[in-house]
Amino acid sequence: MDIQYKAKAADGTIQTGTLVAESIQEARARLRKQGLFPQRIEQAQEASVSQSLTRTFSRRGIHKNDLLVLTSQLAILCQAGLDIAEAIAIVGEECPNPALHAVLIQIHTEIENGVCVSESLRPHVNVFGEAYIAAIAAGEASGSLSEVLDRLTELLEHEIQMSSTVKSVMMYPIVLCGILSLVVGALIFFVLPQFSKVFTGMGKTPPLQTRILIEVSSYLRSHVVVIAGAAAVFGMGIWRFTRTEIAARYWDNFLITSRLVRKPVRALMTGRSFRLLGTMLQSGIPLLEGIRLCRASVRNRVFRQLFDSMDHSVVGGGSIGVVLKESKLLPPGVSQMVGAAERTGSLGPVMVTVGKHFERDGEKRIREIAKLIEPCVVVVMGVIVCGVVMSVMLPLLDVTSTKQ
Repeated sequence: MDIQYKAKAADGTIQTGTLVAESIQEARARLRKQGLFPQRIEQAQEASVSQSLTRTFSRRGIHKNDLLVLTSQLAILCQAGLDIAEAIAIVGEECPNPALHAVLIQIHTEIENGVCVSESLRPHVNVFGEAYIAAIAAGEASGSLSEVLDRLTELLEHEIQMSSTVKSVMMYPIVLCGILSLVVGALIFFVLPQFSKVFTGMGKTPPLQTRILIEVSSYLRSHVVVIAGAAAVFGMGIWRFTRTEIAARYWDNFLITSRLVRKPVRALMTGRSFRLLGTMLQSGIPLLEGIRLCRASVRNRVFRQLFDSMDHSVVGGGSIGVVLKESKLLPPGVSQMVGAAERTGSLGPVMVTVGKHFERDGEKRIREIAKLIEPCVVVVMGVIVCGVVMSVMLPLLDVTSTKQ
């Protein structure tokens, strides 16, 4: 289960985040092993009603595209020499999104009252995310907020582009499957009943396969309400099952281990997480904090274990390159590049470069899979439609030729 925590580090800093553990006791033990002293630990779903409502309404209507536009505008205004508070005020006044406009007004008010930018963003963590806020805090501390905003803009832009590419690649097979469903439905509910009347009017008994199709069509039409209700209940059951921890773990394991999709999935996950970690390191975030923020942003539970291992290695004074070399989740060549970057002190830029490479590789592999799926769907659709048409038309032609 997901555990939310607030803990104090040895240097006195307060850290908050989320980790996956079987129980609160296990979460507390893991935090202590990391040198953190827990102050508050609770299940993620145990947050108060007021907090849940605040998070819901702060996120509603605010999409990643809105965050990209906001970050880009702030970066440009800061480069022009404006103070961050003034830049937020200007962007907030011109913001067309009402929800984001309200968030920016609150942030500007807090900054005017003396709160630093990163702390004013923290109540809206569902909008900005932990990694975004941590990068802003690092930029404030180092005096390079403009550069950090530039990096965040590039990161958000690439994430949106990658998501759009994956969706567009998979859209064609999905549309073909939808067309196939519509064609089969039209044949069952509209075409087959008419041919059934034709055979009845001729007083001829159709062949076995034709009788089976006609009987199936008749049964579906006469029980359409019951079947639709059963399908709705089944779909609801499947949806509820997918929300359980067991289903999530099975799905995450399937994505990582399935022969069909494991290579593009591993490449995309490696690319996104490494690019995010590299961006945070370039922004001035310490390695250990960057690893924990990346782990919180990774949804796949199997892939999270890699960041757990990296966390334990760094806490123990070890190298992340060794952890990556021992992992079987990463594409070949990753550990050598990261290990060399650690030795030369250029981990941030190298992680970004590695991330870009594997994101492109994952995108290419997804396109290849989509190219294989498309003809398969077309062939299946043709076989089904052709089978139905031939099962009806050929007996009908035989009957008419016999009468002549």
